[in-house]
Amino acid sequence: MTHPGWGEKWAETPALTVEEPEPGETAGPEPLDPGPDGYRRPPSDRNWVRPPRERVPFWTQRRRTALRAALWAIAALALLLGLVVAWVVYDAVRARAALADAARGVAALQADALEGRVANLDERVARLREDARAAHDATHGPHWSLARELPVAGPSVVAISTLTEVVDELARGPLPELARSVELTDPAAFAPVDGRVDLAPLEKVAPDVVRADESVGLAAQRVARLDGQMLPQVRDAVGRLGAQLQSLRATTATAARAADVLPVMLGSEGPRDYLVLVQNPAEPRALGGIPGTVLQLRADEGKVTLTGQMSGGMMGNYKEPVLPLTQDERVMFGRQDELARWMQNVTLTPDFPRAAELAREMWRLETGKEVDGVLTADPVTLEALLRGGGPVYVDEGRVEPGDLSEYLLNGVYLEHEDPATQDAIFAGVAEQAFARLSAGRGGERNMIEALVVAARQGRLLVWSGDEAVNRRLEGTALDGSLSGVRGDSPVVGVFTQGINMAKIAYYLDTAVDVRVIGERPDGSRELAVTVGYTSKVPEDQVATMPERLLGYGEENPGQIRLRSLVYAPAGGWITGAEMDGKETGLTPKKQGELSVASRDIKLSPGATASVTYVMITGKHQSGDVILRVTPGPRPADITISDADPANAE
Repeated sequence: MTHPGWGEKWAETPALTVEEPEPGETAGPEPLDPGPDGYRRPPSDRNWVRPPRERVPFWTQRRRTALRAALWAIAALALLLGLVVAWVVYDAVRARAALADAARGVAALQADALEGRVANLDERVARLREDARAAHDATHGPHWSLARELPVAGPSVVAISTLTEVVDELARGPLPELARSVELTDPAAFAPVDGRVDLAPLEKVAPDVVRADESVGLAAQRVARLDGQMLPQVRDAVGRLGAQLQSLRATTATAARAADVLPVMLGSEGPRDYLVLVQNPAEPRALGGIPGTVLQLRADEGKVTLTGQMSGGMMGNYKEPVLPLTQDERVMFGRQDELARWMQNVTLTPDFPRAAELAREMWRLETGKEVDGVLTADPVTLEALLRGGGPVYVDEGRVEPGDLSEYLLNGVYLEHEDPATQDAIFAGVAEQAFARLSAGRGGERNMIEALVVAARQGRLLVWSGDEAVNRRLEGTALDGSLSGVRGDSPVVGVFTQGINMAKIAYYLDTAVDVRVIGERPDGSRELAVTVGYTSKVPEDQVATMPERLLGYGEENPGQIRLRSLVYAPAGGWITGAEMDGKETGLTPKKQGELSVASRDIKLSPGATASVTYVMITGKHQSGDVILRVTPGPRPADITISDADPANAE
């Protein structure tokens, strides 16, 4: 039956028929065979029918969706981190170049400050600021903040950012201030005019210099606190900048102390009187030598005048110690209280503040005059101060400045046997030297360099009756205190006392070698300190040498007799000693809290002697070893090394 409107075409459509199955057959379509891909296909027809999907539980579908999302998130995060790392690396390369330029600028400014150069100062400061800012900007931003949190790269990123921050902060503040102070504190500005030093420039820059020193100190601490597993290149950069900041801090600390202390010491707040102990290292004492000449100076508003002078040999023998001595001092420096009964023996103690107190009291007893402080100097320092000037005149003619120390320490005794004549020559040389220095004819830059070298060698020491001044000097080369430790650095003392009452030690050379031979679990270290002495006495001239040089009543003329004193660091002790390769006994002593070993040595002309002391430092003294040595007629040959394989380069 068809619909009338379907038309003829639909009317011709055959009717649907259903064939009955034969007996034994199953009704329905032909069975489908499974194909290799798991789908079923008719064996004789290439057309195939997809089987119905297997129903997957809801929680399984959800887990698969979450896994796919996590994988995409990880891929996106990895891509993001890769971009961040690439960006950080790119910026780090830029920062490295800018930081290197800034570091060179810092070094140049430091050199300018030390040399007093002021040309192109503004241009140099501007370039430093530009380089420092470029390094800072290249290592800051959101990507650097993200990189800081990475577990492996984080410490290196933090270190790089900190380095650029430190240099940028220094470039924007204290370094330019310190550099500009050079314009006002040029050494030529300190040349005395009519015997007076103009203190105004130094007083003007003092606040800036002190502030700069504090900033450099804080910057050095920030860099020192950086730790963690850094890349080798970053750790090297941290070490280099740390070392540079330590060097810069030494400069700024000295400048800050000078700016703070010098005006007061030179009388900006009222007159100040000082003793100057001119030591003679040809007759050794721990601090250098016997005070052969003692001067009194007065400083008033920058004007320094010589107000008194006396031979050191004229002060003593006092019946009683001028100040009470401790039991340690009596044992260390003679039971007859020589330390406090003779001016020429106050330098037996290597503790300069103690020697200064004794000298001041002796001067008061002799002259009735109080002084505000005590300084030391010697002919080696005097020669360096006068170098570049004309000759010094003495009774028999003239002495060139370059020959002055040799003449005062040796020549005067060879040419004049009378002690009174010798004292008169010393007094005349002192007056000429003071007149030249106060007139500014010693060469200002040479004078400052000479004073720096003298302080480093222990020839120039300063003590004040004003404790505020002493606190500013504490820990510097000018201090001379017997502390045994400075910061975290162990201080080893190697001092020489002459036993001969003679000037024969002019021919004594000293060498000191300090080696770190072990690290201990408690942070202390084991040191080997080798002290070598060599006699340069010309044997063929001994017979013609005067007794003043050889010593009165010497059984073996030409022999140098001395006592070697070695001080262990604070909290440490001396465990043993060897002399010329053989174990030797020691005379253990103590001065205050410091362990001391002493050894008497005799040297024939041309002979040598060597003693090695093994000692333990105090706990947690990890800084560089500091060595104090008695300054002799010639600088000691000093070597300090780290022999520990773990620390060897």
